[in-house]
Amino acid sequence: MNTHTISKDSIRVLNASSIKSLIPMERAIELMGSAFKILSDKSAFVPPRVVMTSQDESMSVFFKPAFVQDYNRMSIKILTQIHNNEPSDNATIKGMILLVDLKTGSALSLSDGTYATALRTGAASGIATRYLANQDASTVAVFGCGAQGRTQLEAIMAVRPIQSILLFDSSTIQAERLVANMALNPDIDCQINPDLEELKTADIICTATPSKRPLFMKSQIKTGVHINAIGSYRPDMQELDPEILGMGKIYLDHSVACLSDSGDLLIPLNQGIIGKNDITGELGELIGGLIPGRQNHDEITIFKSVGSAIQDFFIANEAYEMAQGFNDSNWINFTE
Repeated sequence: MNTHTISKDSIRVLNASSIKSLIPMERAIELMGSAFKILSDKSAFVPPRVVMTSQDESMSVFFKPAFVQDYNRMSIKILTQIHNNEPSDNATIKGMILLVDLKTGSALSLSDGTYATALRTGAASGIATRYLANQDASTVAVFGCGAQGRTQLEAIMAVRPIQSILLFDSSTIQAERLVANMALNPDIDCQINPDLEELKTADIICTATPSKRPLFMKSQIKTGVHINAIGSYRPDMQELDPEILGMGKIYLDHSVACLSDSGDLLIPLNQGIIGKNDITGELGELIGGLIPGRQNHDEITIFKSVGSAIQDFFIANEAYEMAQGFNDSNWINFTE
């Protein structure tokens, strides 16, 4: 319940539950399509993110701003990530997003950034999968069964008729927890940590881990697979076998960020396995019809994402707009 009078200086507070109710996955996927298109056509200003890592490398802090002049608004997300593979009820990614009116300089909302990050990251893979995976794709493999893994799975199931799921995680308990929380249709076959040879049955692979070495090799995937690789956001992090990059058509969420930050690209580039000319382009360019997508059933397609602040903007802005008709939000006013 609000305890003060709502004024022009009041800031709407939107928690994870509010965002979940205001933005279903299907809508989030559409929003990410718009976000990537704006990012690629340079309609938004997204400065390089600032990342600080603790001396023992146990935690990173991210500062991610985005300015969208067409909306007369900007956002900035402050995010922390704990680098811990142990299963826990405590989220390893936590954050908040501040949405600001560019005309007045006033803050409009303060949104949860923990669920918002998982939502927009899953939705990004969802829109990439909609454009790049084979239409008859029915088996998905997910590496990493934390919050990111769950939204990856939710998004893929929203855009393709999934009948079989392969879950891989260093913690069987965490994978079991994901299955329990998803309340999957009993007709869907779900395997936890099967033999890696089963990966050859996957039509779609999502990787959401902090791995520093490849999770699987090119010999363990089949032709025609689509891969969403979202875990590697530092030069020393790597989820994909460099040879896979050499085999596939590569699409990026944001070229500048991916080519400066992701070991999945930097390592094969440095090894000469791929060149920058081997990168097809940005996902936003594909959505805008500027570059080709999948040309046949046997092509391997790869969506490499390090995440962009424009995604956070679209989630925070949508949540703020959708909440306008509700009076049950919390508010804060720093001027009182």
